[in-house]
Amino acid sequence: MSPAGSADRPSEQQEQQNSSIEPEEREVSEAPAAPADDAVARCAVAVIHARSTHGPAREAAVDDAVRELERVPGDGPATGTLAADLVRMLLRPDGPPDVQRLRVLDPLIARADRHPPADPDWPRIRAAARLTALTRAAAVFEIDDAREALRQADEIAAEHPGDPAVQTLHHTCRMGLELLAGLQDGDEGIIRDLPGRMGLLDGFAAGHPEAQRLLSTVTTMSEVLAAQRRGDHDAVAAGIARLEGVDGIPGLPELDGGHSLSDLLRAFMPGSAPPAARTIDGEATTAPAPSLWPSGGTEVLRRMAERPGASPAERAMFLTAVGGLALKGGEETDPQVIAASLADLREGLAQADPGDPRRPFYKASLALGLWQRAQADGFSSDLDEALELLEQARAEASGPDDPAWSLINGMLAEVHRLNGADHASSRRAGLDGLRSYAWRVLLQPDPLAARIAARDAAKDAMDIAANCLMDHELTDALRALDAGRGLLLFAATELRDPTTRLVEAGHPELAARWAAVAGKDAPAQLRREVIDVLALQSGVLDTPGLEEIQAALCRLDADALVYLVPGAPTRPGWAVIAPAEGRPSYMALANLLVDDSVDVERYLNAITTREVNREPVELHDSLHGLCEWAWKAAVGPVIRPFLDAAGAGRVPRLVLVPMGELARIPWQAARDPEGVYAVERVAISQAASARMLCDSAAAAPVPLTSAGLIVADPDTGGRAAELYAARLEAHAVHRSFYRGARYVGRLPDGTVSRSGPGSPDDVREWLRADDAEAGAVLHLASHGVMRAGPQEASSHLLLAGGEILAADELVGLIAANRRAVGLVVLAACHTGRSVHGYDEAYSLGTMFLAAGARTVLSTQWSVPDQATSLLMYMFHHHLIAERRPAWDALRRAQLWMLDRDRRAPEGMPESLREMLRGHTDPARVAAWAGFIHWGQ
Repeated sequence: MSPAGSADRPSEQQEQQNSSIEPEEREVSEAPAAPADDAVARCAVAVIHARSTHGPAREAAVDDAVRELERVPGDGPATGTLAADLVRMLLRPDGPPDVQRLRVLDPLIARADRHPPADPDWPRIRAAARLTALTRAAAVFEIDDAREALRQADEIAAEHPGDPAVQTLHHTCRMGLELLAGLQDGDEGIIRDLPGRMGLLDGFAAGHPEAQRLLSTVTTMSEVLAAQRRGDHDAVAAGIARLEGVDGIPGLPELDGGHSLSDLLRAFMPGSAPPAARTIDGEATTAPAPSLWPSGGTEVLRRMAERPGASPAERAMFLTAVGGLALKGGEETDPQVIAASLADLREGLAQADPGDPRRPFYKASLALGLWQRAQADGFSSDLDEALELLEQARAEASGPDDPAWSLINGMLAEVHRLNGADHASSRRAGLDGLRSYAWRVLLQPDPLAARIAARDAAKDAMDIAANCLMDHELTDALRALDAGRGLLLFAATELRDPTTRLVEAGHPELAARWAAVAGKDAPAQLRREVIDVLALQSGVLDTPGLEEIQAALCRLDADALVYLVPGAPTRPGWAVIAPAEGRPSYMALANLLVDDSVDVERYLNAITTREVNREPVELHDSLHGLCEWAWKAAVGPVIRPFLDAAGAGRVPRLVLVPMGELARIPWQAARDPEGVYAVERVAISQAASARMLCDSAAAAPVPLTSAGLIVADPDTGGRAAELYAARLEAHAVHRSFYRGARYVGRLPDGTVSRSGPGSPDDVREWLRADDAEAGAVLHLASHGVMRAGPQEASSHLLLAGGEILAADELVGLIAANRRAVGLVVLAACHTGRSVHGYDEAYSLGTMFLAAGARTVLSTQWSVPDQATSLLMYMFHHHLIAERRPAWDALRRAQLWMLDRDRRAPEGMPESLREMLRGHTDPARVAAWAGFIHWGQ
């Protein structure tokens, strides 16, 4: 049952249709009554009787008339007129329209079309009926190609541009079809925006209590669906609570057995319970939660499948849901329950038409049940049947764009592995299934929708990687891990400007269509066409192989790319290592587990309560404990081989890809038992993924000059604290290293720079300027803000006047102007924090990389004002004065902070020297370890 489809019924405009669609009552045209035409005569009498009947008896009379028409052999003018009259009556029910009764609209329209009635109103009646039929079909999932149905609906509406009733029906029909298209395409944006679209119908329902009840019910259902997709468990529970006591939806069969509509929603949404979980800095973590299912949840679905008049497509859908829910996602172990669910799944598959696009999913669901029984009872024949079903499902599925692709291939991987003989096929299937996530993310219209599409990617990738490691196939493990990483950034990169590649691939018309809608506003169908071409041309759905990674590492002068994978209660963590030369390796890390027994949790909570220039005792203690844990858990074992192999005078350089909560750990601050920090032994950078690493390495370096833009503590109008030291830092960096740069914001004395207040427009102007004149360095000594949550996830700069400049806009400006930005320094809080989940690494800093910036420095936490100023000055000193690469310049600056015998370099302004002589302790971990290097 589709929430949108449930709303898209003409009952919402019943009174409007009564006055504008239905013509004046007229007699049914006389049908020939010759003896040979007794069937026509009986049908005419039945139609007249139906028209004169009112109340509950009318529906039965209309049904009788339809059956009489079906008995009439052949066609003629009389049958066309009779069919048209029945269409009128179906569009004007005495009560809410019955979805099942509306099933006959299309056959009646087809019969009337063969001999159209001589009624000038028929074309608009036909248009209304056809839109109603499409709406009904969308509501019960009987449309295989929603995009084609949308095209037909638009054509119908275009033929009646001035008819308000037809346009109203078109609006509601389009909503239902767009939702169905979103479900078929995996377009999470359409599902997310559905509640807002429903609100557009408020005016149509005004004054009609039944229509208002319908609209209110369906709007709530759409809110529940959207909340469930984005993982907002509280909103799901609240929406279901609002539906308590609602027995059904007007026009749909009533739910019997004492079950309400809220029961039905609970049955469809397993696990939609409020999370019994903590939050860290606004980001929710996952934890087991109680189920919201009622005990009779599957009984509701079974009654929906068995109700009179249910179509085969509906029965297939509901029976598969019954069987699938009973399996509990693979956790059910009771043999009787599994056997009963298998019977339902078989019957559901049998009911599905051969052309039903959901058949691959139905087959995979049945294979899941067989796999579960084989696990419980050891029936090898079940595995054989499951394998056959999955191979069929894979052949019938359209490819990575099919919603069931990851399920099918994930199950294939499991079945092959359980069979024990074909591990190579298991790995291939698992890796191929992961390609589906890249497809889904590329298809989405915005990052929030993409986050929903990618939410299970990291977990599935780690599961597949674990199997690859068990087989000692490390190259496949690298591919698997990267398939679950940085997908939002990947999408931003691949679809940033595909027009040139589309033209090169022989699709100039498609490139022009993409350019016409400015890319980001492209409808799902256009995005689908573009992705199809790009996938065929360059294999964008595939992750980079070992050779490509090694070539990138060599260009970046790095020794290895290291994935850090957190452990779980049932398995250790791992480090999977791709060296610049030689074969990959991995090591099990038994202590790489973030749980309550490790001080990581205390640290993560502590940093959320810090204040500028203050380091609470609990943070100080947590950081020291964390640093020691980080060495023992990962850094010590990982760097040891590189230290042993390093030549004289060479410092090993590692690029880390920490997954999950490991992305929050300051790995450069890991400390060995002798008190030596990792940064003193190795250089550490980070990457969102191997894809992003390879993209950064392939980009031509951008030379730095004395020009650029420096933003210094803009006056936010009281929305954030002043950053006095940031002004000193920015002014010192400007005077010492970038005299040709434009300086905006506040000067050290608090006055506003004559070059600008540090507003969003100042930054926009610089990003739109000519590269040679404006320079290639952007230094932001200001406030950064991150918001993370199920309904909003954003990061932005807080600038002059309290105005914000969102990360998405910054990226768009760089991409649109093809700006060659060589270095972005984000000396602002939380600029390296992900707003879409740790594994996405979709932060203000990494978004600059996705936009094309060559090198980025960003922060992991709320960095202290004065210490950051010293660190940033020393970074630019090593970068410009000593001509060191950015990654080395940051490391040298951090070593200077740690050096108790540090000396201020010649040229350091007196204002910063004062900080050294004051109460600032540059050596404390919070002062220097919060910055991360990304890119070149």
